[in-house]
Amino acid sequence: MSVMLGQLTVPRRRDDVIDQIRSRLAERGQTLADAIRERELYFRISVVGTCNLSCTFCHNEGAPASGKISLGVVGEAVPAAVRAGFTRVQFTGGEPLLRPDIGDFVRLAREHVDDVGVTTNGTYLPQRLEALLDAGLARMHVSLQTEPLVEAGTKDAWGIPDWLMPTVERAASGAFTLRLNLPVPADSLDRTEAFLYLLTARGVNVKVFSVLPEGEVREDSYPLAALNALVDRVNAHNSTVPGAGEVLLRGFRPPAGIRCSTCGDLPRCKEQSHSLRLGADLLLRPCLATRTWDAPLQRDHIDASVTEAALLALDYAW
Repeated sequence: MSVMLGQLTVPRRRDDVIDQIRSRLAERGQTLADAIRERELYFRISVVGTCNLSCTFCHNEGAPASGKISLGVVGEAVPAAVRAGFTRVQFTGGEPLLRPDIGDFVRLAREHVDDVGVTTNGTYLPQRLEALLDAGLARMHVSLQTEPLVEAGTKDAWGIPDWLMPTVERAASGAFTLRLNLPVPADSLDRTEAFLYLLTARGVNVKVFSVLPEGEVREDSYPLAALNALVDRVNAHNSTVPGAGEVLLRGFRPPAGIRCSTCGDLPRCKEQSHSLRLGADLLLRPCLATRTWDAPLQRDHIDASVTEAALLALDYAW
């Protein structure tokens, strides 16, 4: 049996799962806000569906390739998210900096929450950085590709691209928190280690993740142990360097939520981004690994809409 919710047909099990999550929180003596804080869940808003790059590692699966969200919608959704217990908002896309008015979104969100950031591929940073900082940006995540690093470097080492350096320097001055997301090809561990020392010496935090060679699909074909040892070496060195950044390794923990046990996409799930996403298509997406739990943002019942989606989003492990 199913019920209609907006334009989507949602299985009755959605209501059953939400009831089970509420019961589990009650057993733990937690409110929704408590659970959001404990799990460091954040509210992620896709302001545009399009992007100017086609990164193979992009975590935008199933999202629309077009569409824009309005300031009016965000002006309603962010306060609702704050009432639910969220304390962080992250603007994404597509590529959010394709929107000349991205600073307006940051400024609006800052009226309700202090921790406001953007996730970007960085290509429009020269045009948008100052407007973002003027609007009160607190954090920035830049997802890099290796090609610009090769072009900015030498034969044997990666370099920091000219378009990225002003952002690194402004972050080093304390204007905002910067994290770079760095794909690490299996054949580039030596270059990666040297590049991590270069970045973290400037106070930049870096999250690294594995990228298999073209045509490879098996996880065990990647030298994960070597990458883990590399990260440990860099962090051990930086622990003695005042102001140095930290390197994080994106790993994988099998999901173990109540909803996960009923999800048809579980066998291929690699979800590690624990957030509630509002897409440019105005769908609330509790899990980026599947569209099973998507539901439209109901602006006439926005608190209930966001609360239900937040309950599903926090349900990835107990």
